Amino acid sequence: MTMLVNKILTILLSHILICGLLTFSLSSVIADDASVNSARAVLVQLAELSKKQAIQTEAARKLLTGEMLELKISSFGRLTDTPDKVLLLEKNSAVGRFQLFGENNQITDVYFYLQNDNGWKVSAVRLLALTGIIEQAYLGLKAKPSLTEEEKSLFENFKLTLAPDKELKTWFSGNRMLLDKLCALLRAKSNGAFYVNRDDKKFPEAAELLRKLNLSTARMEANGNVEIIIGGVTDNTVGFIYSPSKNSPKISPSSYIWVEEVAANWYLFRTT
Repeated sequence: MTMLVNKILTILLSHILICGLLTFSLSSVIADDASVNSARAVLVQLAELSKKQAIQTEAARKLLTGEMLELKISSFGRLTDTPDKVLLLEKNSAVGRFQLFGENNQITDVYFYLQNDNGWKVSAVRLLALTGIIEQAYLGLKAKPSLTEEEKSLFENFKLTLAPDKELKTWFSGNRMLLDKLCALLRAKSNGAFYVNRDDKKFPEAAELLRKLNLSTARMEANGNVEIIIGGVTDNTVGFIYSPSKNSPKISPSSYIWVEEVAANWYLFRTT
């Protein structure tokens, strides 16, 4: 009888524990959703003020903090009305992505970072920097009546480098098999960290894939990640990361300005 009572008590305690964990998990999700919605609302307000050329007004400055208070501009340009994605990075930090419409039908992703100190405020804004050089080279090649094979490859590389995240995710899906093959080649030859470029004689198969995909370089990292760089200028780059352990870089305004999962173990990234 005592053994039966103990079994019943054990089962009841297990159910109570499971219910408690589920309740805690659900509460956490609800809290995160509320926090993301609050951050999104601040970004929408700021975008509306930007549209009115009112970034220097008191209403806008109440939504800003840190380096953003030093801005001398009245607008961020032609932004979308709302961010298409808002990520909660930690309890008190978040990032939201807008699209900026520029000249020559160029669409650029812009990332606004927020801090929560008794209310969400925008603390920084980033985008892939120094793209003007690439855009001029891209437009120059686009205007030519004919291109050499090397110029065609450069043109496609510039086009990818300038593409917004939405287009890059579509490109990734269409080239997933070749990207998986490139990663497998690099991981099979891994003996620590190393680079491979398009003309690498030590890794001809990987170099050939980089050329075929119109990519710049690939890097095997000591932690097992493979970083595939589409292009960019100096440390302002865009590309994809394969991480078998799901150890993707953390988003911050000072390094990886955007990291977004695009498939299992695969991430789109931008750096500054």
